[in-house]
Amino acid sequence: MKQYIVTLSLALLCMLCVDTVKAQEVNDSIKQELIELPYGKVSKDRLVGSIDVITKEDLMQSGYPTLSNALAWKVPGYLQGRVRGYSRGGTDDQPLVIIDGLSNRFLSSVMVDEVESVHILKDVTAKMLYGSKAANGVIVVKTKRGKNAKRKFTVTGDYGLRMANEYPEYVGAADYMKYNNQARMNDGLDPLYLQEDIDMAGSSYKYPDVDFYDMFLEDQTNFQKVNTQLIGGDDKTKYFFNMGYFGESGLEAVGDKSRTDAFNLRSNLDYKVNNVITVNLDIAGRFYNVEGNRLSDSNFFSALSGTKPNDYPIFISDQPHADSLGTSAGQGGSNLYGDMVYAGYKRDATSFAQTNIGMDFDFDKYVKGLQARVFATFDVNNYISEGKKLEYRTLKPDVTALGQDTLIVNGISNPKGNEQRLADSYYRNMGGGAYINYDRTFGNHAILADASYMLETLHTKTNVADMSTVQDDKTMNFGLRVNYAFQNKYIAEYSGSYMGSRKFHKDNRWKLFNSFGVSYIVSEEDFMDNVDFIDYLKVKASYGKMGYDKSFDYLLYNNYYKYWAGSYTIGVTNSDQLVGTEYIQAGNTGLTYEESEELNIGLTMRMLNNRLELGAEYFEEERTGMPTEMKYAFPQTSGEPTIYDNYNAIENKGFEVTAQFTDKVGDFTYSLGGYLTSYESKWTQYDELNQFSFQNEQGTETDAIWGYVADGFYTTADDVATYGADGSTPLTSSLGSSLIPGDIKFKDMSDTQSEYTYNDNVINSYDRVIIGNSRPRYIYGININLKYKDVSLYALGQGVGGFDRTLTWPTYFTNKGNVKYSEYVYDAAVPTFDGEGNAVGLVDNNFTKPRLSTEGNAHSYNTNTYLMQKGYYFKLRTVELAYKLPKTVSSAIFADQLNVFVRGDNLFTISDLDDRDPDNVNAGITGNPTFKTVSGGVKLVF
Repeated sequence: MKQYIVTLSLALLCMLCVDTVKAQEVNDSIKQELIELPYGKVSKDRLVGSIDVITKEDLMQSGYPTLSNALAWKVPGYLQGRVRGYSRGGTDDQPLVIIDGLSNRFLSSVMVDEVESVHILKDVTAKMLYGSKAANGVIVVKTKRGKNAKRKFTVTGDYGLRMANEYPEYVGAADYMKYNNQARMNDGLDPLYLQEDIDMAGSSYKYPDVDFYDMFLEDQTNFQKVNTQLIGGDDKTKYFFNMGYFGESGLEAVGDKSRTDAFNLRSNLDYKVNNVITVNLDIAGRFYNVEGNRLSDSNFFSALSGTKPNDYPIFISDQPHADSLGTSAGQGGSNLYGDMVYAGYKRDATSFAQTNIGMDFDFDKYVKGLQARVFATFDVNNYISEGKKLEYRTLKPDVTALGQDTLIVNGISNPKGNEQRLADSYYRNMGGGAYINYDRTFGNHAILADASYMLETLHTKTNVADMSTVQDDKTMNFGLRVNYAFQNKYIAEYSGSYMGSRKFHKDNRWKLFNSFGVSYIVSEEDFMDNVDFIDYLKVKASYGKMGYDKSFDYLLYNNYYKYWAGSYTIGVTNSDQLVGTEYIQAGNTGLTYEESEELNIGLTMRMLNNRLELGAEYFEEERTGMPTEMKYAFPQTSGEPTIYDNYNAIENKGFEVTAQFTDKVGDFTYSLGGYLTSYESKWTQYDELNQFSFQNEQGTETDAIWGYVADGFYTTADDVATYGADGSTPLTSSLGSSLIPGDIKFKDMSDTQSEYTYNDNVINSYDRVIIGNSRPRYIYGININLKYKDVSLYALGQGVGGFDRTLTWPTYFTNKGNVKYSEYVYDAAVPTFDGEGNAVGLVDNNFTKPRLSTEGNAHSYNTNTYLMQKGYYFKLRTVELAYKLPKTVSSAIFADQLNVFVRGDNLFTISDLDDRDPDNVNAGITGNPTFKTVSGGVKLVF
């Protein structure tokens, strides 16, 4: 596949380089901005839907090489990986991605240098024609194409450093043993470590004290990026060719650093056969290789954050050596240094190949305004993981029967091995379609009509060894859109799709969905002539319903039985045995599309001689018929087969507000802007069967945090015996071990419910109530563009608020259970004990965390209001300073332009968390840390 892409692309490049046709510069400007819709374009005035546009200039002001990262936080419509929030409550609500006309493509397969524009389709009229996978919103990516203009060759290169923002802080071996003894004493257990063990921590291999983060990680890494582009053409042939490379090293301080290398290649060619037919051929590929030790990022960081400092010595001798690797009984003979240096390597290779072939027809000379297009696409994605698995020897410290120190050998050293295939997968993505556009103006009347057809098939294989596959994903869609404008101020639009999907029974595979939209350009009215402060005013609204099938698995309409589901005996003497058959799925032939009913209302206004532009939109979406496993459809005596039905429903609503002010004073141009958005989704129907209505999720927010209401701390034994007592019966807890001073008091909420028919005087699951919400209610962004002559400055800031963060997970915040202790262990309450070992009070009041426990489900560490904080943060996402050098400098190196730039990403954060990144509190604990990036580069144009 690599040879296929490289050969065709290089052949195209050679053909373009020898082309001697002299291109003429053309004026690509248009009177009014055109907005990309499915299978067509519409002027911004005639748009009735909701679409955000991100230009190539916006994307290039990011230090991230791939489109998936560069898109983040640019516009209000696409935030936290979703379009307009959590329309399905957080499960399978990612948007559909369309790259050059085909879905089932990935944003990670495209580098930012290749992209011309990105359109975020948000409302039902905008996304309708993309069919049954578009209900969550659509990201439409258009790559660059050739132009009828002078040939331009561009080279861009930059180099940067990525510096880890925060590594978690864990205590050393002495403090770990001390506080683990305290936790055991709190639970009524005997201490595990002697004072001698604590005092000797770190003195020899028998008393290890390992700082895993300090030993195995560096604070920064570097990356390199180079990209070249050739673009141009004439009135017959237009071409775009791009080659790029991105490389990055890992953070490992031990062994060979992991290495990531990515190569991307794209060639887009348009050839005008005659005045009617233009053909185009696009070929693109990306080759992504990661090589390093056999540990995945998650396993590596889990080992760093999960291995206690005294678990085992890394080396038995003072000098690092393959024959002195230490281990312990709990490690099963393994050693992290050995895993990274002596256990072999792994090489993952991923390749994407994308091919588009199409023909455009311009029938304007036959029927004014009539155009058409047919196209076919074919994608291939291959993933192969290869490597060697080697063995190494470790030594476990032990003591003989006579009390002498000894070392027990684990395993053998085998530094040789054969390379083997560890895993592989692939997918094949095929699509094709056709559409017709009709765009005419008749005096005061203008009509734009599109009729489209699309067929797509995605074939996936996940394992070569057993040839296991998943069902091919096949969808088909017929679409129609008609946009009508009168006097360029009254606009109405209809969009409809006849959707087909193989995921449903043949009687329910096809369904028609419709949407309608209107817009009104108020500023075109005569009565607005005297309103001087408003230059442009437009209001719009859309409403419709569309189907969604991506959330469904295949063959849910079939009955399934499991053979050999146990056995049973029969006969007079039970001497015969029969195999049982289990009814595991009850098919539902009535399953059909999940439906999204949507309303969007918007306003656009320009003021102050078009220097200030304001926008506001409000939307509501009702997602109904979500596929739900009906857990209460059968009595338990029937064996409980699974059955799915169109049942659950969610209401998602919110608003978006944007503002942008642009002006010029002499040679100084500036632009200030920002957005504010808010989303909220609730369960309007939910399959559940609870004993009491206050436990129901129906009617609650989909991100509701359920937990216990804290009421201070138990400080004395008398406090434990009297708080919440019902007469002489003390309030008890079914959450973990017994209550003692240092635990958090939880309110007995169930006793306050009118339908709760008895007072249990016990803290249990019936006392859980909604205590917060886990996703931001408000997200905002601020952008600044300043330019003075050839110097420009760009900055993007972004923040969130209106959510709650629980500090019961990860255990880094709580140190609950048998875990590695973080620095928060110093903040735990310390109980005092009487002569009989009963907790009677607290050492002091200088604590902010509950008392320690070796139990993972300890009472105080269940989700509760005390271990929760209001969440907010602001990040300076990107800053870029660029300078276009004088012509005399660029001419000296035979270039038309020479630009230099420095850029920073994620430079600082204002947050309520001191030592964790608020974007991802698990960063550096279960995976890579977040980074601040500083880079610099040059751009040459020839």
